[in-house]
Amino acid sequence: MEYYVIIDGRKCGPFSREELRSKFITPDTPVWRNSMADWTPARNIPEIADILQPEPTPPPFNYGGTQPETQHARRSEYIPMIPEDYNALNIFIIIYGFLCCHLCIIGSIFAIISYIKSGEMKTMHALEKYDLMTIKAAEVRKFHKLAVWSDVVLTIIGLTGFVIYILLITFFTYMGTLVQN
Repeated sequence: MEYYVIIDGRKCGPFSREELRSKFITPDTPVWRNSMADWTPARNIPEIADILQPEPTPPPFNYGGTQPETQHARRSEYIPMIPEDYNALNIFIIIYGFLCCHLCIIGSIFAIISYIKSGEMKTMHALEKYDLMTIKAAEVRKFHKLAVWSDVVLTIIGLTGFVIYILLITFFTYMGTLVQN
């Protein structure tokens, strides 16, 4: 005998009794065969009762409040990754500006701002405010680039000034020795 079933709102079949074993037929699945007048739940058909799958059991009721969210529903949501935070590089730029090159304090200030914005970006990700996280990530990149470029430019200016200073000292020392002789 051949059976028709409704699965996910669609009429499927015909299936033999053995083919029905491979389908997930529950006691509430509507079934029909040629000798029947109308669709009926599978539990009302004795010859297929032994191949029915039990209904999935619902999660236990949480008497303390709302029902916990299932893992399946949570996994289907897209969660973007946290963008690059540049924290290690920002810390290096901060230390470099304050300790090594006093001209580069401007770069250190930009690096501190980038570091703070990075923390805000991570907070937005944790709060699942991904649109705000993207805006904060752009600000992190902008201030990090400003920190790097200001350090590069100011370091070049500082080194150029140092080289000019050494050349002038050397020149005037040489001129002083010529005048004495």
